[in-house]
Amino acid sequence: MKWKHVKEFNSLTASEVYKILKLRQDIFIIEQDCIYDDIDNLDQHSEHLMLSDGETLIAYLRIVPPGKKFENYSIGRVIVKKRYRGKNLGRQIMKKSLSILKDRNAEIVKIEAQEYLLDFYRSLGFNAISDSYAVDGIPHIEMKIQFG
Repeated sequence: MKWKHVKEFNSLTASEVYKILKLRQDIFIIEQDCIYDDIDNLDQHSEHLMLSDGETLIAYLRIVPPGKKFENYSIGRVIVKKRYRGKNLGRQIMKKSLSILKDRNAEIVKIEAQEYLLDFYRSLGFNAISDSYAVDGIPHIEMKIQFG
């Protein structure tokens, strides 16, 4: 498996953009049976962290800069390809992104977590800062982690 370090949108290849959008579609739209507008005009402003197995994109997330979604940095679209789940890849990609943000002296990082993943994000140090609310029919909770 190979990490592709954080890339800004304009440095992604056409193939990488295709693989990212395909994986997000496969999981967030098809697997979760949720018709929603995945292309939300945040990708162009975000940095993209990818983990590949050969030519196959197997884990992904994006880091959204302060002021675009929240006042602080945020992490979103965290996904692991179905057949690669159960191998701690979600934890690995989240830890890598948090390490990157610590190195940038980020003080707070926010996420909109799907409610069923609350314990996973808590295990990484995130705390809930909202009540449950629906995003495209799926229960979410806003969470944050504070460094230092």
